[in-house]
Amino acid sequence: NNHTGSGFCVTGKIEAGYIQTGDRVLAMPPNETCTVKGITLHDEPLDWAAAGDHVSLTVTGMDIIKINVGCVFCDIKEPIRACSRFRARVLLFNIEVPITQGFPVVLHYQTISEPATIRKLVSVLHKSSGEVLKKKPKCLGKGMNAVVEIQTQRPVALELYKDFKELGRFMLRYVGSTIAAGVVTEIKE
Repeated sequence: NNHTGSGFCVTGKIEAGYIQTGDRVLAMPPNETCTVKGITLHDEPLDWAAAGDHVSLTVTGMDIIKINVGCVFCDIKEPIRACSRFRARVLLFNIEVPITQGFPVVLHYQTISEPATIRKLVSVLHKSSGEVLKKKPKCLGKGMNAVVEIQTQRPVALELYKDFKELGRFMLRYVGSTIAAGVVTEIKE
């Protein structure tokens, strides 16, 4: 049984640009190319669709087994980056326990929730000016604005917030409650 033959369907929102039938696109992760065979919007087949549309795409040329929730389809010439380590500016909410190096969190981003770790506490920032108040803090507490390095279990397709607002922001959860909101400032790998 050839998984790649007839194609399969993926559903999502076009965040930027447009897509046409026949386009070759890159799926990130797993960093594989495929071809868009069909586009439907509200059950109507279309030749093309644009940013803001919630569409279903029929794609061929890759194995469905490699596609996960949270996968981003993008332009082959300007691919999104998949990484498992990035720096972010976070705002901590009312969290009861101090956040230290190695703290376990769940990264909520677009449609995915991915187990992650706060790998490094880089700095504490002034809330409004953003200037560095303290480098390499030992722990972070509620209401703080900080730069941290986050490590995810599996690669996640992200963009820098300054380049792409929608694909550069996330929430962090811990034991079922949201403890921080963040924006991606640097992609490490």
